[in-house]
Amino acid sequence: MEQLNEVQQTKSTPSIPAIPSVERRMFMRQLGLLSASTAAFLASCTREMSDVTPQGGRSRMSATVLPDGTIDLGSGDIGISNLAYTLEQLEVAYYSTVLENSYGLSQQDRKVIEELHDHEIVHREFFKAFLGSNAIPMLDFDFSGVALSDRNSVFDAAQQFENVGIAAYNGTGPLIDDLEILKIAGKIVSIESRHATLARYMLQPKSYFSLGHELIDPQGRDWALTPPEIVMKAQPFIKQKISIANLPTY
Repeated sequence: MEQLNEVQQTKSTPSIPAIPSVERRMFMRQLGLLSASTAAFLASCTREMSDVTPQGGRSRMSATVLPDGTIDLGSGDIGISNLAYTLEQLEVAYYSTVLENSYGLSQQDRKVIEELHDHEIVHREFFKAFLGSNAIPMLDFDFSGVALSDRNSVFDAAQQFENVGIAAYNGTGPLIDDLEILKIAGKIVSIESRHATLARYMLQPKSYFSLGHELIDPQGRDWALTPPEIVMKAQPFIKQKISIANLPTY
């Protein structure tokens, strides 16, 4: 997981005691609000994007599977959208793997993972429908590097995946040509930040009211990753090789 750890300036995976009943009720209320706000955001995204087709911006190259099996994400806004689609696929696959294979989670832990899983499915399916024939295929993943029997490891990885997603949306925003797509990216990254906060809460109770310092750089700006940096962090968990050769650059 060291590729992901570089996103965080500090890392802590303490053993978490039982959450007091009052705090647990507050936490579950926040979880419900997260679900409601996510549904509202995605409904808004769907309305705004109903008449928008990804045009590729600087060019219109769709995703391509190369002869050696490498997946080229395409170019312009298509390529950037496919990069987001790649990360959403990864997150869904991770949460699915946790739900299917982890045996170190409490009932509350599983409820949180299920909530994150269901949100990321909506994100994934949104990009799949939006990209249509321009989309990359469904990818295969390997999470053998995560200790699924340890709940701290599970939530630490969840937080890191969400953090990479946030930094990816922040970093690729300036490369997007279509303002409608940029607006959608802005809405989705706000949901991803809620996910990261929720995962952090599971490691450090009562921390979910504050912004994560691990996503703020020394100058006080939101953390951002370039496409090469995004792929460097995600590639170890993706079985197919991902190419960003045709993505726009700064």
